Amino acid sequence: MSDGRSARRERNRDAVLDALVQLTTEGEDDPSIDDIADRAGVSYRSVYRYFKDRSEMMDAATDRAMAWIQPLVMKASGDAKPTDPLDHRIDAIVDARVELYFQIAEMVRAAMVQSFSNRKIHEHFQNARRISRGQIHDQFHHELKEFTPRECELRITSIDQVLSFPAVDNVMHERNHTREELERYLRGAIRAALTVPEVGT
Repeated sequence: MSDGRSARRERNRDAVLDALVQLTTEGEDDPSIDDIADRAGVSYRSVYRYFKDRSEMMDAATDRAMAWIQPLVMKASGDAKPTDPLDHRIDAIVDARVELYFQIAEMVRAAMVQSFSNRKIHEHFQNARRISRGQIHDQFHHELKEFTPRECELRITSIDQVLSFPAVDNVMHERNHTREELERYLRGAIRAALTVPEVGT
């Protein structure tokens, strides 16, 4: 009986967190407890049996959302090896990042609004950017070693910027370009960032 109650409590707690993530993703910046409870299929009073306050609930929902996103981010460099031809490596990372964008766009767009006031969300975004820079460095190490250390960092920053969620979201969501146009733009930008200037230019 005790195990059954614990399992039911855990299911209901997860349902509340999923409801909060869903409502936030749908554009509700500050969903009410009534809305969260209705979406989760639990009573208003039971919500605060699972969390001591709204802040704890928000932090738990953030952790739950990021636990789903994190494995996707870790695979966002594609399936190419650093020894593969450059074109293949560029295609791999562009394909992976664009696919990631379409999987998480709504959720991340909503989270970015909260990142300015929510320390936990801000930290998750910072960690994702560190992972991104590492992936870029590893994937294009052969080309990047042609630059000075300082210039190498600048080239990584350039690639990281064009692959970042805000930049991709601007191309797709704000400027209404097609997926094919986005992919073509990203490939060109990455190749340009890896190009060693000719002597005298």
